Amino acid sequence: MDGKVTTVTKEVYCSANGRLVTVFHSPELLYIISNPKGEVQIYRPSAKEVISEVKEDFSDRDDLIYLFLTGRVDDMGLAGYGYKLVSSKQEEGGIIRKAYRSDEPGRIPRVELVTENFLPIYLAYIDGGGKVVSKTWFTQYLKLPRFFLPARVTNVSYTTSRDSVITRTTYSDVKVDPDSPLFDFQVPADARLVPLNKRK
Repeated sequence: MDGKVTTVTKEVYCSANGRLVTVFHSPELLYIISNPKGEVQIYRPSAKEVISEVKEDFSDRDDLIYLFLTGRVDDMGLAGYGYKLVSSKQEEGGIIRKAYRSDEPGRIPRVELVTENFLPIYLAYIDGGGKVVSKTWFTQYLKLPRFFLPARVTNVSYTTSRDSVITRTTYSDVKVDPDSPLFDFQVPADARLVPLNKRK
């Protein structure tokens, strides 16, 4: 692992219906519009081009902000991917440790979810050999008018036995029901449509 660090700055506008407008400011200005149906548009103002696709994999129904906004944090959306709760153990301090399993082909078979006072604090995916392949911590919770949101999310994905990728997401200046035109952002009509696999 070469220790490379990449910083991405973005704004996220989430509507109650699940429509997300994500504005990336660095390393490149980029707009991504998505919804729970799997419809996504990726707009690059510098090239005046847009990628438009409809695919289940692009659904934002399990985007972190939308999960918390809709209160679906009990299983962090795992049921929608075929995971079933196989055990739940309550510990001291409001800690609940849950184990999930999926027998669907292509799924990582085991997931561990730990909650504290009904809010997730740790999530791990475990392969068939018992090795953790990805783990995520949810910390520094913000109490917002209608929901809680972790201000810091740290994910470690183990790409090989020796290497890992660490992703830290921090949320700041979170506002509920703000007045912003970006909630209704639309890709300009003169943007050139390019296929997803043809982008240069």
